[in-house]
Order: sequence, then C-alpha cells, then structure tokens
Amino acid sequence: MIRLDEDCRDALAEAFNLALGEAAASFAEIVHEEILMTVPEVELLPRTELVDRLQGLPREGSSAKLCSIAQRFDRPQGGLCTEAMLIFPEHGSLEIVRRMLGDSSPAAEQISELEQDALAEVGNIIINSCMNSLAQIFDTEMIGTLPGVRSAEPQELFAEPPGGELVLMARIGMNMMSQRIGGYVLFLMELPALETGIERIRHFFELEPA
Repeated sequence: MIRLDEDCRDALAEAFNLALGEAAASFAEIVHEEILMTVPEVELLPRTELVDRLQGLPREGSSAKLCSIAQRFDRPQGGLCTEAMLIFPEHGSLEIVRRMLGDSSPAAEQISELEQDALAEVGNIIINSCMNSLAQIFDTEMIGTLPGVRSAEPQELFAEPPGGELVLMARIGMNMMSQRIGGYVLFLMELPALETGIERIRHFFELEPA
C-alpha cells in the first residue's frame, strides 16, 4: 500500500515551497506586484475525494466553475509519466490574468482567448517550477507538453478518471495586494509511477523506509 507519512509530506512540502518561491518571484515581475505563496499542504488522497475537495474551494460570485491549467510530463526513458494541473476558482483566475494584462474593464462571463494565453503562462511558471523540483528529486529529466487551459465544474474536469486511484496534491495560497486566491497543484500518476516517485522522494531526503 502506498503511504505518504508525515516526514515525507513535510519534506515534499519544503521542496515545493522553494519551487513556489521562485515561481512567485517570476510572477511578481509580470504583474509588478509582490506575490506571496503560502507553504503548500501536501497529501496523497483517493481520486474519489478529489472532486469534493475542489468543490470546497472558496470562490466569489455564483460561478461554480474552476479553471484548470494542465501539462503532461514524462521522462525520456518512460515510467514516470504524470499529468500536472494547476486549479483555481474561475473568478480568482480572471483576477490574476486581469492584473497581468492591466485590464480594468468589467470582467466578462467567459475567459477570452487572450486571458487563456495569460493563464497558460501562469500555469507554465508555477507548474514548471514544481516539476523542476520533482525532476531534481527524481534525478531525471522531465519533458512537458504545452499547457492547456480549461474552465469547467469540478465533476466535468475529472469526468474521465486519471490513470491511478491516488492523487498527489499540494494546496497552495497566492496572496496579492488585494486578493487571496487558493488553489491546488495536482499530480495525476499511474500507481507504478507514483510508487517509484515516492520511493525516490524518500531516498532523496534520506528518510527511513515507510
């Protein structure tokens, strides 16, 4: 049985924390504003709980939709394929890109093509920072696809089950000058890849076998 004990969670949270610090610095240059990322809370949870967690994200307005920025990563040798996703409430996502674009007009009901491109850039910065940290821990190169942006309700985002029954999830908070936006970074991996990944995490941080 795959386990992510407290020591492993803490070690992984610290690795992501360093990665997100670099991402926040890069993102701050784009929006010309200091960005603070909270220390991520990392856990391994059954896929069946994922939609419930996402539905519980705080959001403003009447929209229940979430915005997903997703990329697929694999190492050249194979065996460690993962889909990495950055999830924000749709309203929060629009606030982020409007800051990026310097847009002060009333928000539209749907995300425009320009806003999708801006969100893809946000995802590229945050997801790749996390994946670079994981690649160092895994001691391998991870090659990613271009980010894809989608806006939908939680149950629609995960209508097709990912390859495994467990999801490695890091909850993050992004604090801007006048906005606090909570989201998730998700790593959807098939079980053999997840087992290999956690084994390498424990080895990298010199943790005792679980």
